[in-house]
Amino acid sequence: MGIAIGIAGTAKNTGKTTTTSAILDELYKHEIQVALTSIGYDGEEIDNITGLPKPRLFVKKNTILATAQKCLEAGNADCDILETTDISTPLGKVCIVKVIKEGLAVVAGPNKGSQLNYIKSRMFNDLNCKVILVDGALNRLAPMIETDGIIIATGASRNTDIDVLVEETKALYELLNLPMTSKDDIQFLSDISKIALVPKDSNAKTVFLKYGSLIDNEIVNEIADIIKEIDIQVIFIPALISEFALKMLNDSVGNSWANKDLIISDPIKLIIGGNPETMLKEVNRIKCNDGNIKALKNIPLLAITVNPFYPKYRFDKSSYEPGYTNKKKLLNKMRASIKVPVIDIKQEGPSRLLESILSRI
Repeated sequence: MGIAIGIAGTAKNTGKTTTTSAILDELYKHEIQVALTSIGYDGEEIDNITGLPKPRLFVKKNTILATAQKCLEAGNADCDILETTDISTPLGKVCIVKVIKEGLAVVAGPNKGSQLNYIKSRMFNDLNCKVILVDGALNRLAPMIETDGIIIATGASRNTDIDVLVEETKALYELLNLPMTSKDDIQFLSDISKIALVPKDSNAKTVFLKYGSLIDNEIVNEIADIIKEIDIQVIFIPALISEFALKMLNDSVGNSWANKDLIISDPIKLIIGGNPETMLKEVNRIKCNDGNIKALKNIPLLAITVNPFYPKYRFDKSSYEPGYTNKKKLLNKMRASIKVPVIDIKQEGPSRLLESILSRI
């Protein structure tokens, strides 16, 4: 069995494609069978003549791709179609292909975790891939829970204020490192798709709500009312948690969090629900009130790549020019705040990243 690595960019021009290309090149050097797919479609630059996305990734012979039918027309890498799946995208069905002549490729893959699981299964079990790279973005992070770890590509294009950028990245790191709950909880809760409130009294019945997500005040009020009537041990929320609703839940529950557990399916359900720093603040409010927050499943943050470049707008010329933040300051502050490798991929290369990947195979 191999390893699936998600590579998520926080914004355009933060170096995600550079990171992906650098890892691909390093895997090729080590002659490791690699596969590549994407969470949805990244909105790449469109070719004015063909109307198709411009290819951005160079792939070598024998690379396995999972990409949409129309993307095969956009690249100049020749591919042998191994399977046309039932997975639909705006650019056609997702095809699993083998590169038979190297060239540039566009990747637009599955949008759902279950679809990514199918692609992974085919690539690992039937095609003997050792590493699958899954291209994504912060706003398309949900299916990444099906990977074995993620690399976040961030930089000045996300925010030119280094301190703000570091705080956001640190919040992502903290959220991704929420503790996992017990094996008993995992066994009991894994197949539950609705919000569940588990009483402390083991003889009392678990209360199930109609919804899986915590997204509005009606659901929050229902939870708060039940907590007033029943001594609840666990609040389990299997789906999305919005920033607004989590804040409202904290306001409603307050000191009643003491000795209670908020259990979520995975940290990504929090990250996609709002601003990472605000979500972390609400998580810390639960802890400050002697409550716990845990996850059924975690996803390791393997590394962070940083890019000091950003497109700088010149009002006097009505055009953009290359802009750069202080590279040394960006690296030093990020490394001081986050306990995973922080790499300037253009300056340092991908060798440290590859070490993290290969150590998990």
